[in-house]
Amino acid sequence: MASPRTRITQRRRRSFGRMIEKNGKRGDRTYHYIECSYPTPLWAFEKWPNLPRRQYKTFSLERETDAEAWLNKEQKLIDNETWTPPRIRETRERRDAISFSEYATAYVENHHKRNGDPIADTTKDKYREYLRLYLIPVFGDKAVIAITRDDIQRWYDAFPVRKGGYGYSARRHVYELLSAIFAEAATKPLNQEGDTLIKVNPCSIAVYRPQRRKEPTVAEPEELTALYNAMPAWLRLSVYLCGVLGLREGECLALQRSDIELDTDRPVVHVRRSAKEIMKDGHRVIVLGNTKTASSVRDVDVPRFLIEVIRLHLEVFVTEEPDALLFTSPKNGGPVKQQTVRNAWYRALKQVLRLEGMRFYDLRHTALSKAVEAGASLGTVKNMAGHTIDTTAFNYQHESKANRNLTLKHIDEAFSSGSVSADADGSPQVESILSLFKTLSADKQKQVMDSLPPDVLAQVITSTLRGE
Repeated sequence: MASPRTRITQRRRRSFGRMIEKNGKRGDRTYHYIECSYPTPLWAFEKWPNLPRRQYKTFSLERETDAEAWLNKEQKLIDNETWTPPRIRETRERRDAISFSEYATAYVENHHKRNGDPIADTTKDKYREYLRLYLIPVFGDKAVIAITRDDIQRWYDAFPVRKGGYGYSARRHVYELLSAIFAEAATKPLNQEGDTLIKVNPCSIAVYRPQRRKEPTVAEPEELTALYNAMPAWLRLSVYLCGVLGLREGECLALQRSDIELDTDRPVVHVRRSAKEIMKDGHRVIVLGNTKTASSVRDVDVPRFLIEVIRLHLEVFVTEEPDALLFTSPKNGGPVKQQTVRNAWYRALKQVLRLEGMRFYDLRHTALSKAVEAGASLGTVKNMAGHTIDTTAFNYQHESKANRNLTLKHIDEAFSSGSVSADADGSPQVESILSLFKTLSADKQKQVMDSLPPDVLAQVITSTLRGE
């Protein structure tokens, strides 16, 4: 039986190449087309030894003129010794047509860290925002290969930077993403021949790194206590978890009941995850994800004064399930948004005038600074902070049990020497408990009373009877 594709007629003789009308079948339907071909130039086999003997391309019958033009073009390339295999040219043509919007979007959606892990959803959301607000409006429709250093410089110079340095940091972060996108385009092979989308990264600007506008504020122990008391009862423990233990805000909001271990020789808070806000279906939602870095997974020691404060919070505000969050929204019982914390924080700051303008994140800086003042070694601070420090000189200072215990002792003394939230024996201060009572129902008040040590319970009852 004859092949469904058989030569019918040779349309005309040519000095270069052939044009042959052929037929084929798709199911029961027969169709006709033109097959063009020409012999591969002999000198090309030295560079591309696996080339076929002839080069082929098909056209519909209606495109006979295009078929002739294609053969004429190929002949001219061979005569000028500028010929390359058509498949390579087609790949390059597709490559040259890739727009910045197309390439940058694919980069953000598919990018991985150096260790092979995908980037965090929060990072991906941030990059999407950078593309949407700053990059695609300028470069979106341009071909990646057409974007020059001058284009990058003009974009950089026009980036909105306000008086006082506002915008420098945003510009630097967006530029770093832009440079990373072009770095991949200049180094990632597109085919077996090793072709890349562009030859050189056009991002060559020495980026200005602005000085920090404001040094982090360090709160004193009595100020932390005032902030603790000024925060909503269900949220106030966050002040101590961040301001004494050095947790990041997201780590604090992701804590679960099973992360708290108080009834051991070494009371600790296990930091295992972080609360992050991501975009989903056009709305910001909170998810529990990985910590900032692998070294951020850690066990943080709890000073004695804080043990009963944490225990009281667990008793009043946290359900019994091991995965119950320490902090939940009073409105819907779900995870707490960071903006909710900050709104409460700025209201609380009004009670401590010296700390006006202090950021919630500065609590972490406070914790680490006070740990150093208390005599903590670098190893102890590293473990507390969840930092990785590679400087060789630092590698000889390790965390030790003795240094850890000494640091905790000094922190306890600092929080027991003045108007703070715990007495010297580690019990919650009566004023804090009375303040908490004002926010609780009668059933919850009874629940708290039942959990208090006898001596503290006696003080609370006495103070209540006195009308304090």
